[in-house]
Amino acid sequence: MEGILWLLLRQIYNLDDILLGMYILCMKREIEFTNEFEEWWNNLDEDEQESVVASVTLLEELGPNLPFPHSSGIKTSRYGEMRELRIQHAGRPYRVFYIFDSRRVAILLLGAIKADSDSRFYREYVPIADKICEQCLKEIREETVKEKTHAP
Repeated sequence: MEGILWLLLRQIYNLDDILLGMYILCMKREIEFTNEFEEWWNNLDEDEQESVVASVTLLEELGPNLPFPHSSGIKTSRYGEMRELRIQHAGRPYRVFYIFDSRRVAILLLGAIKADSDSRFYREYVPIADKICEQCLKEIREETVKEKTHAP
């Protein structure tokens, strides 16, 4: 009877799956950023940058598992996987649009400060983030093709 129980437990709780899950949760994600994000970042003061760094660090640590209220999906984007970092600094909401690419790298696309009641925010910034995202993904696809064609 013990042998059957052990076999059932091994099938239900596969140690390899558990260890892989723990590795994925503990693995830091690589973060890249666009020129547009960098330009926005350079215009922030030191305190604002610290608040952004705190959220980006959470993204680096938790990756796609970063929960609400730190991150949420962008429903109006052409890219279903686009998300936003939701940052609060001095009572003001800051947003950073980002996406995980096929390499599982988080790309910070665009940052902006959102006025609390500004319903135009997403209508204005999502199309810009979509355009930046389109260009980034195109460049990554081209790099991938180039790497595959030049691989030994």
